[in-house]
Amino acid sequence: MSLKKTTLLFEEEVYEKLKEKARREKVSIGGLVREAVATYYGIKNKEDKLKALGRLKSLNLPVADYESMEKEIIKGALNDKEN
Repeated sequence: MSLKKTTLLFEEEVYEKLKEKARREKVSIGGLVREAVATYYGIKNKEDKLKALGRLKSLNLPVADYESMEKEIIKGALNDKEN
């Protein structure tokens, strides 16, 4: 992967928040910005997506029909409201 350099200017408050988040996550501010840009613009290469899909498929997880799933979701949501 070839990296290109750019300079970004942040207001002090934003910069301090980025600095703190980077410290907590043990990454650089640049790493945070690159991740945010990739997430915001949906930048993932097709090969990575296919690999992820293959990993999910290999789990061979049971999948219920739509009606059963809908009932389970509604039941869970109602239980959350009670707690």
